[in-house]
Formats: sequence, C-alpha cells, structure tokens
Amino acid sequence: MILAKLKAKNQITLPKKIINCFKFRKDELFQVEAEDNYIKLIPVEIEARYSPGELESIDNIVKQEKSKSKTLNAGKKFANYIAKITQ
Repeated sequence: MILAKLKAKNQITLPKKIINCFKFRKDELFQVEAEDNYIKLIPVEIEARYSPGELESIDNIVKQEKSKSKTLNAGKKFANYIAKITQ
C-alpha cells in the first residue's frame, strides 16, 4: 500500500513510484472526477488556441492600436466620449 497525505491548500503529492509507473510529466494537467468512493485523475492534453505566429500577429495589432488610443480622465469628457461612440 502506498500512502499520500493531504496537505495545506488541499494538496496531495503523488508518490514517486506512482509518477514513474505512469510516466507523468511536470506541470501535467488532470481531469479530476469523484466516482463512488474513488478519486479519478485523468491526464489531459490542452491544445493551444493560437499558433506562435498568430500570437505574434495579435501582439503587433495590439501595439498598433495602442498607439492610436485616446486617454481620457473620468468625468464629463469621458461620459461625452462614450455617449458619442455609442450613438
């Protein structure tokens, strides 16, 4: 029998023997399910939503648009600006 202890912040460290048995990697993500008297940990793979090239393009667009932005202080000027763009 292999034991693991519930620690602060509800954390459990999986024993090395278990990690080696399943070849889990650092920072691996798991789906956690409760079934009857068992806790199931199911390894999952998360696919990136955007490729590195797409992220770079998004960053460039943000930089371009940021340079065009308008700084307004809270108050009448801001309220007037919002009213103007929402008409």
